[in-house]
Amino acid sequence: MLRNYLKIAWRNLLRNKLFTAVNVSGLGLGVAACLLITLYIFHETSYDQQVPNAENIYRVYRSITLDGERNLNAHFSANFASTVEKNFPQIEKAARLMERPLFYGAGSNEIRIKGESTQYHEEGFTYADQAILDIFSLPLVRGDVSSALAEPHTVVISERKAEKYFKDKNPIGNSIYLNGNDSVPYRISGVMKNMPSNSHLNYDFLLTLSGVEFDEGEQTRWLQSNYDSYIQVKPETDIEELEEKMTRDILTNYMLPALRQAKFADPETFLKSAALHLQPLTDIHLYSSDIDDGHTRGDIRFIWLFGAAALFIILIACVNFVNLSTAQSANRAEEVGLRKVVGSERGALIGQFLAESTLITIVAFLLGIALAALLLPFFNTLSGRALAFPWQTAWFGPAIISSILFVGLLAGMYPAFYLSGFNPVEVLKGKIRRGTRSTGLRSGLVVFQFAVSIMLIVGTLVISTQMDYILTQKVGFDRNQVIQLHGTNMPDEQVKTFKSELKRIPGVVNASISDYLPIEGAKRNSNMFFNEGKEKIDAALSGQAWAVDEDYLSTLGMKLVAGRNFSEQRPANSRAVIINQTMAQKLGLENPVGKKLLRAGDALYEIIGVMHDFHSQSLQNEIEPLALFFTISPTMISVKANTEDMPQLLKAMEAKWKDFSPNLVFRYTFMDQSYARMYDNVQRVSRIFTSFAFLAIFIACLGLFGLATFTAQQRTKEIGVRKVLGASVSSIVALLSKDFLKLVLIAIVIASPIAWWAMNRWLQDFAYKIDIEWWVFAVAGLLAVGIALLTVSFQSIKAALINPVKSLRSE
Repeated sequence: MLRNYLKIAWRNLLRNKLFTAVNVSGLGLGVAACLLITLYIFHETSYDQQVPNAENIYRVYRSITLDGERNLNAHFSANFASTVEKNFPQIEKAARLMERPLFYGAGSNEIRIKGESTQYHEEGFTYADQAILDIFSLPLVRGDVSSALAEPHTVVISERKAEKYFKDKNPIGNSIYLNGNDSVPYRISGVMKNMPSNSHLNYDFLLTLSGVEFDEGEQTRWLQSNYDSYIQVKPETDIEELEEKMTRDILTNYMLPALRQAKFADPETFLKSAALHLQPLTDIHLYSSDIDDGHTRGDIRFIWLFGAAALFIILIACVNFVNLSTAQSANRAEEVGLRKVVGSERGALIGQFLAESTLITIVAFLLGIALAALLLPFFNTLSGRALAFPWQTAWFGPAIISSILFVGLLAGMYPAFYLSGFNPVEVLKGKIRRGTRSTGLRSGLVVFQFAVSIMLIVGTLVISTQMDYILTQKVGFDRNQVIQLHGTNMPDEQVKTFKSELKRIPGVVNASISDYLPIEGAKRNSNMFFNEGKEKIDAALSGQAWAVDEDYLSTLGMKLVAGRNFSEQRPANSRAVIINQTMAQKLGLENPVGKKLLRAGDALYEIIGVMHDFHSQSLQNEIEPLALFFTISPTMISVKANTEDMPQLLKAMEAKWKDFSPNLVFRYTFMDQSYARMYDNVQRVSRIFTSFAFLAIFIACLGLFGLATFTAQQRTKEIGVRKVLGASVSSIVALLSKDFLKLVLIAIVIASPIAWWAMNRWLQDFAYKIDIEWWVFAVAGLLAVGIALLTVSFQSIKAALINPVKSLRSE
């Protein structure tokens, strides 16, 4: 019986080539899109799932309300991890990572292998406790995992770095030097397996924290927060109870005395809104968008967005099937009537039609899998991932088969019951043909398709407009023709000499030594500030403290609105500070110049200038208080250029570089490109969203094209009669198109408020954003109408041009 069903189904599909082509291509494209999105979602939701005992591992973060805003932060003091491990029996192990970019060698470094002269730039450094190896069960292929980071000045490297620098040799016992500092060798004590791409920890160098003190007294200082803290709890631990106990005990017994010692005003009120939280390890990648941890991670909202896109795409493809199946019902009515007359049961007919839909689905899935495999490299580039098809996994085959059956039933269930339900008497009397013009269901499905399409068009327009706004918005500094030189780790006087030599090159306007920059991956340093004498009265103001030189403002085109700049000729610069307008406003200073500012845990500084506000981070965030201090931070030099021959200028700069660092590769980036990278994640989502939006619209148009074709076929004789009576081609085209245009207009009315609401929600993530203008909906509506007209008009014009003699010959 099944063989007979499939044979008849195959013959019917070949007989109705247009129906088959539209459904197979639409479903195939939908399947390809869904497969790619599913691979992406599986990858994003699989982060850290491979860690043994992952369900008992947590990252600690804290929340506190400052200036009326709730702030979440994952950085803690050096002694936090050891304190919670000692005081809370529910915690089996606690460990620290120090991974803040450009701080003390975390992030990136220039390394030199002992016995070699060449330095190499490497990313992926972090400082780690020995217990990190235990908590994350990081496997070592060489070395002793129980003691690899237990001794001072040791480092564990990844397999790929071991292969890169030592080939087939055993690297254990060899040493590396960082940033030209030959006085501190790091002995390689272990080689770990490469961390998987779906781990939120993605490092190649683990530097030990044993014996490390970055600042004097840092290990006992509760108000200096540079470390991420991870804990492993005992099974069956009540996490909410542990969070409450940690919050109460740590804040009361440790933070409160530290704040009192630092002479904070009313520390009890300051801590009243504070709390400690435990974030499950497997949540870190997708649920950290509002936690300040120095990293750009995934976002669960994007997963829901892409999941919805996949669902809509496959639904649109299934809608095509239902629409075309019911539209051609009159063509199948005689078949159903005759088969019922000769004794065919309704169940057999349902089986027949489901066999057809399943056969189409099988062919579509084969096409979709082939298309997805072909498009995967492009999608990987688009998404910034390295996804691969899980051909050899045990679940892939059953998942595909289950999907075929599900989609086949979803697409074919209604047509099967609808077609098999025809009354044979009415069919053979010709009543079904006349009744098939009742298009309520098909109209509703077309409205659904175009409503989704219009929402996607609106989303695409809003996202692209917002991105254009961000990338062209005046941000308070000049990022054009600013070249950043990386890895300029030299003694203070030598880096100053290098800067002076750079300024002598024709085409160089100015240069500044600082690794605190308003771009992604630059240094950040949060501090608390008070007005002089108000530390026991006013609440602390949280802000950024950046180390810069005297040429910083002029190199980046930043403007002073009051006071003066730093100057090397003034010894008092070491106790001078320049603040931004936001800090002056939040401190309540109308005339800040000459006033004193207390930096918590440090000293009083005289405010010598107020600079115009600039965006120190992405436009998703408000401008925050910021203070500039006159200090060398020499890992990066910014060079402002004014030249029409940039390649020649870069060659001249490289020649100077070789004079100072002959064994180090010349590395540079352009600030405007670095600035744009702050929005890589948003732009990536925008590109993916736009691509799938166009795909969904195309699939909807395929269905509309097929539907217009069958409509034109059903009305062939009517068109012939109208032409005989003198109807023009344009009037016939209008007649065939107007019904579809009505549906599109209804879709516009339905989709516009939904799209407005959804995009307003999306824009809430940006502190600085566009207003959604009326023209967005007008453009989306016109595009939808234009697409529908183009899709329908081809068949309408073709039908209108048919010679009426041919269409009426049988009459």
